Amino acid sequence: MFLTAAKKSTTLNRHGITDEQILQTGNRLLEGFIADRVQRAPNRPPVNVPELGMAQLMDPATKELSECLRKIGDELDGNMELQRMIEQVQSNSPKEVFFKVAMEMFADGNFNWGRVVALFYFASKLVLKALFTHVPNMIKTIINWTMEYLREHVVQWIRDQGGWEGLISYVSTPTWQTISVFLAGAITAALTIWKLH
Repeated sequence: MFLTAAKKSTTLNRHGITDEQILQTGNRLLEGFIADRVQRAPNRPPVNVPELGMAQLMDPATKELSECLRKIGDELDGNMELQRMIEQVQSNSPKEVFFKVAMEMFADGNFNWGRVVALFYFASKLVLKALFTHVPNMIKTIINWTMEYLREHVVQWIRDQGGWEGLISYVSTPTWQTISVFLAGAITAALTIWKLH
């Protein structure tokens, strides 16, 4: 049932978007989102993050999508329970933590933009931890893990939504703030489940 990666990248959906285009846009959005979260972090470490330098080179449509991500990220930043849970994540195997949390976020098989953004948000928090613990070489690795997860588990759903532009209509609905609260709970639950295993 799954197409090979090479075939998937050239398969157009009904909106004329390939998986490769979705992943390229997703990578730019992720890097931009992480760069934004790093810039907004209180007491952020004084580091230059060259891995995120390309984040500034965005076309107008991608900038609009970045603004949507920023809105949801700001909402998630305000959830103190979520922040407390993320701060408690301590692991010598961040890859295992990332993939366990990612799998748990989507474990019920339900996909939505909020969960996709929550995945980006969790990745940004891992990047911030890497910067604060002076392991900046982990930044590109965390971005790669996130893109790997998107490629293997989420790209089909994004394609079915017409690409990343579906995020704009999601954020413009009045329920997105309610959903961001739900997402904070979902991330908290995923982190709790991870800690119990």
